[in-house]
Amino acid sequence: MPLACLAFLMSLAYAVVTARSLYDDGTYYFLRVLQADGFTEMLFSRGHAAYLFQLPVVIALKLGIHDLPHLQFAFGIGCFCAWPLVMAMCLWLSPKNFWLVALACGAGYLNAAFVAVGEHVVTHAFFWPVCFAIVFVRPLTPAAAAMLLGSAAMLFRSYESMLFLGPVLGLLALRRASGEGKSWARIVFLLAMILLFASVPISLDGMLHPCTSSNVGSFSTGLLGVLAAPGWTIGWTLFWVALMLACFFRQARQWLAHPASIVLLATGILFWGAWPLFAPAQLDPYKQYEARFLDLLVPLALLGVALIVANRPQWLQAPRRQLVNLSASLLLAQSLWHLAATEQWRGYLNALRSLQSSRPGLINLMDSPYGKYPAVGHQATRFLWTGDARNLSIEISPPHVQSLILPGGIIYDQTLDENIVRGFRPAELPDLRRYGVDFDEYVRAVAQEPLLAGKKLP
Repeated sequence: MPLACLAFLMSLAYAVVTARSLYDDGTYYFLRVLQADGFTEMLFSRGHAAYLFQLPVVIALKLGIHDLPHLQFAFGIGCFCAWPLVMAMCLWLSPKNFWLVALACGAGYLNAAFVAVGEHVVTHAFFWPVCFAIVFVRPLTPAAAAMLLGSAAMLFRSYESMLFLGPVLGLLALRRASGEGKSWARIVFLLAMILLFASVPISLDGMLHPCTSSNVGSFSTGLLGVLAAPGWTIGWTLFWVALMLACFFRQARQWLAHPASIVLLATGILFWGAWPLFAPAQLDPYKQYEARFLDLLVPLALLGVALIVANRPQWLQAPRRQLVNLSASLLLAQSLWHLAATEQWRGYLNALRSLQSSRPGLINLMDSPYGKYPAVGHQATRFLWTGDARNLSIEISPPHVQSLILPGGIIYDQTLDENIVRGFRPAELPDLRRYGVDFDEYVRAVAQEPLLAGKKLP
């Protein structure tokens, strides 16, 4: 378990250093904070999660830091801090049962974590300190009470999945309050219950009034897509879960304890984790975006296990050692995969920076040498979402922006989506002069660009 936790922390640290927080929606979030020069509200039902992402960069801004690399580093800390924080809390609350949160991290979070900015990540993370404080901490201590109320407050406005998680945790808090002998502890559980139940109407409103109409549909579509084609990490996770279930049989436990089996599984873990390095062209981060439903299903499933551990520990006594070891192995393998995948992300950003330094103006990614590289092929755009291409180009450029990357997957002619093209026009570029960013070279280079002038190409 210590080795797995170390690999997990290393994967997050590498993600922060390589600015993986800018993947997908991260570019938009980061730009919004820069333009507001402080906190900015995204969606009311997800407000507390968004504030957590923004907190370190806002602190940096208030300290007078205005260069983009340092601000990106601070933003990355905010995007990746939730799970280390809650794992530390759970280790404090119940060290014996820490394997449950390690399993939740490996099976849920790390299957949907490549998109750093996802409020579902925060909801799943802070589910666990609430669960641990209610289910395992007896009697309630002041430190556990503070963690319980702080986590419940974070969940209050975190993500629409609280529509399902809120009532379950709220009922557990109510049950615990009814059995408490100390009045202060009873009050703490009742306050937690109120916050958890109050999150339900907020989550419902977020579902009924999403920021984009495609959000709700894409969640269910992602579930169906993953069921049809699970992808690398989820496929291995399913295999690992099957091994854990097999541990309830004595023969399986004996097989897992055999030295040859240990060597075989260790080899599988290394192969699992290193796959993005072996087959970079097959890396598809979008699969992790599709798998965000796991940040709802995994805590619901493991809550039942937590209740068994608390109330019927004898049921898990025989396979406990194997369950703990396999949970740690899952966390280790998934962390290694994220390290390898993040290395591909780093290489991708370097390729984009090289393109941007090659010439000024608008650069069509798919017409570039990188886009035509045989080992990359149609996957040239796997890290670059169409709607985020302009922002990412700005955020990874030097302060004097000379070029922007036109995303692949769209045709470079008059049929281009007008909404996408508009963002590349000089008049639509964000004002980031307070951060030393200017677009003078780019504006001069595209002065005669018919695409950006609103004219049809010949």
